[in-house]
Amino acid sequence: MIILNESIVSPILLKVLEEQQIPVLEQGQWGDTLTSEKLNIQPDSNEYIWSKLLKDKSQVRNLTKSLYPDFYFQDIDLSMISELDINQIPFPVVIKPNIGYSSVGVHKVKNEQDWYIAVNQLKADLLHSGGLYDSEVVGSQTVLIEEWIQGEEYAIDGYYNQDGEPVILNVFKRSFKDDYDTSDRIYYTSKLAIDEIYHDALKFMKNIQTVLPLRNYPVHFEIRKKGSRVIPIEINPLRFAGAGTTDLGYHAYGMNMYEHYFSGTKPDWNRILEEMDDRIYSFFFAEVPLEINPEDVARIDHDGLLHEFEHVLEYRQLPFQNDRSMAIIFYRSEDLNENLQLLHLDLIPYLTIKHLVFN
Repeated sequence: MIILNESIVSPILLKVLEEQQIPVLEQGQWGDTLTSEKLNIQPDSNEYIWSKLLKDKSQVRNLTKSLYPDFYFQDIDLSMISELDINQIPFPVVIKPNIGYSSVGVHKVKNEQDWYIAVNQLKADLLHSGGLYDSEVVGSQTVLIEEWIQGEEYAIDGYYNQDGEPVILNVFKRSFKDDYDTSDRIYYTSKLAIDEIYHDALKFMKNIQTVLPLRNYPVHFEIRKKGSRVIPIEINPLRFAGAGTTDLGYHAYGMNMYEHYFSGTKPDWNRILEEMDDRIYSFFFAEVPLEINPEDVARIDHDGLLHEFEHVLEYRQLPFQNDRSMAIIFYRSEDLNENLQLLHLDLIPYLTIKHLVFN
């Protein structure tokens, strides 16, 4: 069985669900078009226990402490963070909600001067997101403070099969506009990016099994690599990359990760790398900026935004009123220069704000 979000669902996933008659949790419109079932919660099952643990970033750090004994982290109630003795914090660090989604409330802090700015911004972010995300998605009570992990960042989609063998389905690399950028705006894949991290990612998946015996279980995780050091940022349970962005693999190398997962098969990565060209394949995740209330947005100029990209593979409009997600644009580039420019693209000119009427 699979659980579908009400508003953002990959059309590639929908096709596979229909073709293979995969049962779907009855929810909204999808319950009318697909084979549906009622959710049967099993709190004693391994899957439930694993998922609850992995969703909690602090518990993940404690779980993997034996694997990364020198990694600094601590958690603290949001109400107490202003009273924290910052002389005890080994800057640079990252602060973020203990339970979070889409980089909401994630801030890099280089030094003591940055600390106060970041804490105030974190509180503002959680206030802005309060009406958009359930408390189970962005927990506002506990904040995780952890070492600022250096290196290149990668996002991996994969699963553990029935025998517990780890299978990688997608390899993406994250782009940043500067040291303080924490947005999810652009991820890309290429032959070089896959080659850089594939074996390290597979080793990471195997190492996790030494502390948590995952099997028959999908995961999306993010890691950073600098030299030979590979450190996890987070592990997201029971899903691949959110909002259908995992479909970048379908556009880049013909990977239908849903078919592989439901069939229990694995890709032939040697063949994929041999057949791939040398281009860069990316997705651009366009969101209504946090400083703007989505309810104040009358319309989005999707045609204008579309023309910012040189070679669009697919443009998906999203219902921004639900969670700020405006569009996902899958596109191809000859090199990384287009991504570097798009990281600085101001999205506000593509928004039409409703006129305020005063009595």
